[in-house]
Amino acid sequence: MPAAMGSWTRPLCKCCASLPVQPQVALELSEDISVETKRWLMSRIQAEKIAGGAELMVHPGEDDEGNMLLVSASRHVLLRAAEVLGLYKLYKDGSMISFCYRDRRNFENSDNIDEFLTLAECQFIILRTLGNIKAVDEKYVPGYPTTSLYPGEAIYSIYRYYGGSVAMYFSFLEFFTCSLAPMAIFGTIVVALSMDTVDKCILFSVFNIIWSTVIMELWKRHSFVLSYTWGTLQMNSQFEEPRMGYEGPMGTNPITLRHQPYYPAWKRKVKIWLVSVPFLCLFLAFALYGTFLFFRLEAWVKGFYSEHENCWNCVLYLPSILHALYITGLNILHKMVAEVLTEWENHRLESSFQNHLTLKVLVFRFVNCFSALFYISFYLQDLELLRKNLASLLILTQIINQFAETLVPYFSKILHRKRAGLKSCSMENAPEIDQIKSQGQKTPFPGMFDEYMELFVQFGYVSLFSCIYPLSALLIILNNITEIRTDALKLCRLFQKPFISPAANIGVWQTAFETIGYLSVITNCLLISISPQVQEYCAESDITSNSLLIWTIGVEHALLVIKITLAFAIPDIPAWVKLRIDRVEYQSLHALKHKLFEEDKGPGRETVEKEGWPGGIVRSDSADSSLHASNRQLNLL
Repeated sequence: MPAAMGSWTRPLCKCCASLPVQPQVALELSEDISVETKRWLMSRIQAEKIAGGAELMVHPGEDDEGNMLLVSASRHVLLRAAEVLGLYKLYKDGSMISFCYRDRRNFENSDNIDEFLTLAECQFIILRTLGNIKAVDEKYVPGYPTTSLYPGEAIYSIYRYYGGSVAMYFSFLEFFTCSLAPMAIFGTIVVALSMDTVDKCILFSVFNIIWSTVIMELWKRHSFVLSYTWGTLQMNSQFEEPRMGYEGPMGTNPITLRHQPYYPAWKRKVKIWLVSVPFLCLFLAFALYGTFLFFRLEAWVKGFYSEHENCWNCVLYLPSILHALYITGLNILHKMVAEVLTEWENHRLESSFQNHLTLKVLVFRFVNCFSALFYISFYLQDLELLRKNLASLLILTQIINQFAETLVPYFSKILHRKRAGLKSCSMENAPEIDQIKSQGQKTPFPGMFDEYMELFVQFGYVSLFSCIYPLSALLIILNNITEIRTDALKLCRLFQKPFISPAANIGVWQTAFETIGYLSVITNCLLISISPQVQEYCAESDITSNSLLIWTIGVEHALLVIKITLAFAIPDIPAWVKLRIDRVEYQSLHALKHKLFEEDKGPGRETVEKEGWPGGIVRSDSADSSLHASNRQLNLL
């Protein structure tokens, strides 16, 4: 869209004024918005940051009376934001270093903003900039006298997207699915050969421990390579901006000296411990009560089946099916409540918000999804019931998830089109403004949180209990092959194009997966010890239960040592990536020392050039004190 065709605001930088402008973000306002309000919003978007604006370019869409705003940013606004965010870009010597605006000419493609920044990065920058527009002197929204504003309130309320980068998720999904192939092959061979139960459990347990350790360590190496290539490995996070939903009275940040909202930490802790934690305990009680009902129903069905021999065998799976449906419904309800509570806790940083939300959901999902399996394994010690329940959970929950994630949004989209009387023809050849409107009519993308959680539960089923059901990995592979395509369909066809934040790794999920890996050592050893064959062998050899427990703990500790040794033996960062990072850090340290020395060097300080000293400078005693002062300043930095 050329800059001259409509009322695009001119960028503050003169060198960007003549370039064509492409809309990068569309803001859909309420349909009954007044012209006065729309013009006020446009003025705040284009105003200078010193006046509380965003210094972005804005277009009123088709006309001033419409309910859409098209937003873009000039090259210099994007480049300066890339420096603030700490994006790592390709330097002229081939290394990836943090972008510096003053040194922009030495970065590859910095003169071509379309090549230098991806569309996702540009949209993320604009989203962050819009989210930082706060009310200053306004007491109410122009055009709406009854809608009051308080100082520091965010003017724009934009949908927040969970999870990290979509590319990082798809990379992890592909890596996890491929890594299941050895487990699936091994499980198929074990089933085909009809091996002894004890031998099968022992082989699977040892293989499981090695497999879970190796794949997570290899994933860490792979994620480091990806994040280094994408320039997100060492992004600045120590001065992270407050999240959009953060509210509180305005104050001055003592570090950045910026005018930002402030909310006391003790109030947040009171909310967490007196409200959020009790709600979590309540849902945990619901989960455990559901497990209790499952076992009551299981006992009743077994009694009914024994009295009616002509019944179908599928009746025996009815309790497991109902329990799987109960688990799925309770998971959905708890996730909704957890989101509301975490939002109400008013976390300042997006990373803190995500961590608290993930922790709430992880603790509940672990208890809700695995409590029945643990009870069957270690209290009832009924391995046949464990195998049946695990198979039901694996098959049924995956079918439900596929239906809920893909078919429901698809049919909702079809129904919406029919109600609106929209044509189902392709939008590829439609005008650009119509394509933008069609995006706004789609359902907002819910993020990758549920997808990561689904993989977490899958990993738990495989690593904790696959020695009892060797075909678990094969079933998950079949599900994930479809999952890759359905997730891509959701992103491309069913939901709005999301704003994606840069991601260096999978975040707190890495810790969650590794924790399950360590817990699998304990569960696999205990499952071997309670198997009927081991119990029979102990009875024949006069081995007491206490002796068996001691042996089990000893084997478990030995396997933990093997697991920890493997984790340390496999480096997290590939050697070539570490070499490039160290080289950049050394060059940055040397350049900073040289700069501090030049600033400290004043009249009367003698310097003598001597070959062999870094930079060709050797300092006299009077200059040495300056060097020490510079070093102290460097340490403080």
